Amino acid sequence: MDEKSSRNDCLENKQAILNKLATTGINITPSTLEEVLKLENPLETINQIVKKASFIPTFNSHLTEDILKKISEGELQKASKRKEKQVSLPSTQELKQKNENINNSNAITRVESDIKKTDIKSEVLKEIQGELKTPIIKTILPPIKDSQMDVVSGPILRERIKVKPIESTKSTFRFNPIAKDYSFQIEILKDPTGKIHTSGNYDDFYEMTLNKFNKLYKLMRKRPEALTATKINNILRNSRNQHISTIGMVSDIRQTKKGNYFITLEDLTGSINAIIRKDSENIDNRKIAEKTIQDQMIYIEGTYNPGEKNNRGVVFADIISKIDIPNSFQPNKSPDPLSLALISDTHIGSKEFESDLWKKFVDFLNGRNQNKRNREVAGKIKYLVINGDLVDGVGVYPNQQDDLNIKDIFQQFKHASELLLEIPDYIKIIYSSGNHDPVRNAIPRPAVDKKYASELIDIGVKCIGNPSLIQTHNVNTLIYHGDSMLDMNLLIAGLENDKPVDTMKELLICRHLAPIYGKKTQIAPVSKDWLVIDNIPDIFHTGHVHINGFDKYKSVSLVNSGCFQSQTDFMKSFGINPTPGIAPIIELDTLRCLELDLKRI
Repeated sequence: MDEKSSRNDCLENKQAILNKLATTGINITPSTLEEVLKLENPLETINQIVKKASFIPTFNSHLTEDILKKISEGELQKASKRKEKQVSLPSTQELKQKNENINNSNAITRVESDIKKTDIKSEVLKEIQGELKTPIIKTILPPIKDSQMDVVSGPILRERIKVKPIESTKSTFRFNPIAKDYSFQIEILKDPTGKIHTSGNYDDFYEMTLNKFNKLYKLMRKRPEALTATKINNILRNSRNQHISTIGMVSDIRQTKKGNYFITLEDLTGSINAIIRKDSENIDNRKIAEKTIQDQMIYIEGTYNPGEKNNRGVVFADIISKIDIPNSFQPNKSPDPLSLALISDTHIGSKEFESDLWKKFVDFLNGRNQNKRNREVAGKIKYLVINGDLVDGVGVYPNQQDDLNIKDIFQQFKHASELLLEIPDYIKIIYSSGNHDPVRNAIPRPAVDKKYASELIDIGVKCIGNPSLIQTHNVNTLIYHGDSMLDMNLLIAGLENDKPVDTMKELLICRHLAPIYGKKTQIAPVSKDWLVIDNIPDIFHTGHVHINGFDKYKSVSLVNSGCFQSQTDFMKSFGINPTPGIAPIIELDTLRCLELDLKRI
């Protein structure tokens, strides 16, 4: 081929590539275009380049030399599994033919049919009216500006979303998710995975208890009234009545025949008895005592009576308090208009798994068949947290095999990965382990091992332990499956399984996720107590009890995310009536909670 012919081919290729990119809304720098033209079969290669570039967060429909350098088969291999439905750029000949078809009398019918066949995941053409004079397919759009998105209105705390299908079969819409224009900003602040080894001997139990005491004691000392608290052994040296204050862990609490509360406190120096009188003028004292259980850290203040002869002294308490959340706490908020979807207890593999509700949830995330307002809510979701029990597991409770339609744990995870593949790839999935997942039953739990979760990891799912603390766009979320909530509900009058947020408040008040040791909640004896809530979260997320709930406590957003499983016989034995298919969504910039009720579609 002579030099002139080669130049002509180069010019033709250049013009064809520019036409192709211009038609699909993609820009390319001159230097990048020259690099592409040097490649073998540039017209065919450009389709693959654009397809691979779409995985790179900084792409934003602008092809640069930097984007070309970032493209590598190794990096994109995992992500490509979540891009199976990506549509490649049409060829120049196809675009030319489509433009010619538009001028025909039956053009609209043919183009609409062609659009449906392409199954473009999140782009739908505007309603076709009249004769079209320009190419109709514009599947890749430039970055969306904030001003292009309508603000979702509603009450400050929460709003129930009812997803409505489009009424007219002729109407079409665009789904332009704003979350797609933001890079992932996620940091794992606390995760027990790989740090919770134990031999189960006496030293492990002692070290964990000592660590728990020291952490809670340090938190209690931050309360203004606790600054002057005295160690217990110093109080016991007194030989006469004296006003005292001290901090200790409850080793015993009971109500006397006369209705008084008798409490035994201990610290690292000794133990002391205290009485909260029934006729105490401070009603709050009685309320606190009513909800106090063993192994909680409390502060008391009152008069110490040393007793006579061999009788032990006792403190007649005028004030009792727990660590709690400071009234001055102000939560972090995100500068970005993004949201966090919080779910748990999907129990994939169970006969009671609500597959229809799950499909509706996936349709919602993909912006399918919904009104404009609901698409805007869906389009802001950047993260999806699955707080334990993704799968139903095998052998978790007696006769569980009778409740399973997938009886193999590996097949359960395989099916789970297939379902999660339908979630848009710009949404980061964070999966924290639960008691039905193949990890140890005792808390804290590590992340599900790669042996089971390899297919999830391959599609970009982030697997973490439980409990964990994550930060997304400046907002901290404490993720705890909630194993101890059933114990708390049995021990404290007024707490019920169908009101999970009340139980969550008590956990925040005592600043521990499993306050009492030795009940049904299994706690592993590790040297560090991972269950102390030493850092106050902006969002506190639990699951386990299968009951949806939302509230705020001293500016902390409380969310129990319900489930995707209908009632089993095992649940019925606990008196649990689940609320499947209600998916809470937290706006990171406002911390407003929206409740998506999928059953109302």
